[in-house]
Amino acid sequence: MRYGTCMPPVRILHLITDLGAGGAETWLCRLLSRLPREGFDCRVVSMLPLDGPQGALAGAIRDLGVPVQSLGMRRGLPGPGGLLRLMELLRHWRPHVLQTWMYHADLLGLLAARACGCGAAVSWGLRAGYMDFSRYGLATRLTVRACARLSHLPQAVTANSCAGARLHVEALGYRPRRLTVLENGVDGEVFRPDAEAGARLRAEWNVPPGALLAGLVARVDAMKGHDVFCMAMRRVRERFPQALPVFCGQGTEPGAPELDALLARHGLAGAGAVRLGQRRDVPQVLAALDVLALPSLGEGFPNALAEGLACGVPVAALDVGDARRMVGPGGLLADAAESGPGSGSGAGPERRAAALAECLEGVLALTPEQRSGMGTLGRFHVLNEFGLDAAVARWAAHFESLAAESGSPLAE
Repeated sequence: MRYGTCMPPVRILHLITDLGAGGAETWLCRLLSRLPREGFDCRVVSMLPLDGPQGALAGAIRDLGVPVQSLGMRRGLPGPGGLLRLMELLRHWRPHVLQTWMYHADLLGLLAARACGCGAAVSWGLRAGYMDFSRYGLATRLTVRACARLSHLPQAVTANSCAGARLHVEALGYRPRRLTVLENGVDGEVFRPDAEAGARLRAEWNVPPGALLAGLVARVDAMKGHDVFCMAMRRVRERFPQALPVFCGQGTEPGAPELDALLARHGLAGAGAVRLGQRRDVPQVLAALDVLALPSLGEGFPNALAEGLACGVPVAALDVGDARRMVGPGGLLADAAESGPGSGSGAGPERRAAALAECLEGVLALTPEQRSGMGTLGRFHVLNEFGLDAAVARWAAHFESLAAESGSPLAE
């Protein structure tokens, strides 16, 4: 490792589509908070403007002492204005590594680095573990296709899951010269069991004594499986009428029309659903649950799953992305054949809902002591395999190896 020595820091420019509160953006913020400042000099560039929700994490990153700026681009295919602005930044600062996050940034970053000849080693960041192109616009489809054609050009391609690495090579035609799996990490000091906070929130939510809380922590998005979760909870409540669904994430606040429609469609409008919207106290919200659900159509490295396990919450998950590696003894996982398109089976939402309901019922049928024991085992497993410090160390080693190969002198 270079940090801790008298050598100058590695300069890393992180290019990302925006800084909304998504999985990639949140992980970038956590990574920056732990990379040693004496070893790494980082800057963050957002393709999109930073006003509104798409700039939600910009302040937190600036508070770490990391400069943040925007290329002022609009959504869609990378345009010439943003390309020229990025080329100028690269020429002026001459980073050793250009780390890009997600497809549009991957394509723009590669084009800019090669066009300006700044010498930066380009490292792409793949986050998806499943792609249903019918759910994306033409610009995204064309961008992914272009990235696949050009994937031999970056010095490295990273994926945050084994499932994501397989998807891009086997299904999308990526041919990287170096493909490295660098999973996210979860902070066990932030995400930890907290019975007191859980009890306080249950009281705030007016949860009746004896209720069982089954939670979904995700923004409302077709890929996140809110429809599957609602179908599953309707089944679960036939056996456990005291089970209540808890929704946390953008688009789950009371009155949000899409979730209103889902609850009505699946007979849950009067089921006492707890609807929280986007929260800043997610560790405490997780600590209030009896079980955390993962109903996603597809995932790479599902952050909410790692965070729930670290909080000692048993999980009920479909077998998508790297969920099987992550859950270990900390919950119940549906059969791969029942878990849907993310695992290649093509199962429809009803089949996935039935599989998820079986897992949820299996966890809820346990005694409180048994659920606590399962949660303890899950926390130990996820922190041992995917702890934050170990994840940051892997990323640091990745950056150092690329910096040694870059055309930007480390002695500058």
